[in-house]
Amino acid sequence: MDALFFIHLAIVPLAAFVLWSMRHEFNENAVTRLQWAVPPLFAVVVAAVLLIVSPGKRFELWALAIVAGLVLGAVMGMTLKLNQDFAFKLMRVPRTWDGLAAAALLLLLALARFVSSELIERRSGKFGVLGAAAAFLAAYLVARYVIARFYKAPRAIHLDMHRGRNPGRTLIN
Repeated sequence: MDALFFIHLAIVPLAAFVLWSMRHEFNENAVTRLQWAVPPLFAVVVAAVLLIVSPGKRFELWALAIVAGLVLGAVMGMTLKLNQDFAFKLMRVPRTWDGLAAAALLLLLALARFVSSELIERRSGKFGVLGAAAAFLAAYLVARYVIARFYKAPRAIHLDMHRGRNPGRTLIN
């Protein structure tokens, strides 16, 4: 076993953490701004590791994937219906699936890299597509968060909320 085995093994639970930390979007719970920032941050770490260990170094494909992810994530961030409690600095969205799907796909990519590289020892085609897909998903989550946090949240309607709870109502502008 070499260091690459442990790197591939380490990104799987890290990608699972990204998915787990986005549960507030499924449960419609109000969470702090920091809790909103955690999934994109760790998604970037997972994507960076997948890019670093990628056997195919296709920088132009990766750059295109990152730009496409940023654009699509910004567009989807604009569509989020967001409430904020300005006193407690809590943010909440009604149930959304796009962020959860992106996090689930990131976990699937991490699992695919681990299984294909370490368990079945399949030779890579050296196209860098898996790394590009991970970069796309991470850029998507980052742009979505940035737009929600810095554009949508300051303009959101105030709703009294408690941390980790669903207020049971939504005021959407």
